[in-house]
Amino acid sequence: MCRFVQWWIVFAVLLMAHGARAADQNHFASIYLDGKKIGQVHYTVRTNDQGMVEELQTRSSLSILGFQVYYFTQDLHEVWKSGELQSMQGNTDDHNTIFKSSLQRKPTEYDGVLNGKTLSLPHNAFPTSVWHYAITQKSLLFDLKDLRLMKVKVSRSEDPVASSGRSIPASRFDFSGEWQASIWFDQNKQLLKMNYNVQGRNVVVTIDSN
Repeated sequence: MCRFVQWWIVFAVLLMAHGARAADQNHFASIYLDGKKIGQVHYTVRTNDQGMVEELQTRSSLSILGFQVYYFTQDLHEVWKSGELQSMQGNTDDHNTIFKSSLQRKPTEYDGVLNGKTLSLPHNAFPTSVWHYAITQKSLLFDLKDLRLMKVKVSRSEDPVASSGRSIPASRFDFSGEWQASIWFDQNKQLLKMNYNVQGRNVVVTIDSN
């Protein structure tokens, strides 16, 4: 269960780009497992004198026969400037497994801390912030939860997305390798949805209609 929940967060971060034009705009995205809604993402985007600031809260849980068998919460605070991540603070509770992480962009690399242990990441590593169209051009990513580096390959195809009874032209990007997912962007390079399959289960995250 824990693997597919990671993708909900990753996908949710991407959605924040929709509100980047105005300060303190709130948005929501829904998480579905096998067609059933099991969680929601609340994200806020604002722009200050330091750049674009994104704040994300994800709350999701899975219950079977009335018993909660899984839950996941994550709070992220990111600062971006000129399309590059400048800093990040994250707190994640993955069903009682805790991750406290931070990153700071330095001249030659990212200085990071994960659960009190220091680490470094190369500048050419891109976060799994799928709202950012630039992710489709990257071959090295890092997980926003545990800062793990992942090598990937990306293929593109044209694949429209059905929404509210209409078909939206979209480009689909399939990621393979150490990070596997499919994400769809519209013609304005705005994220529409993300799809991930794990253990025979289909996880989909979509932007809620305004």
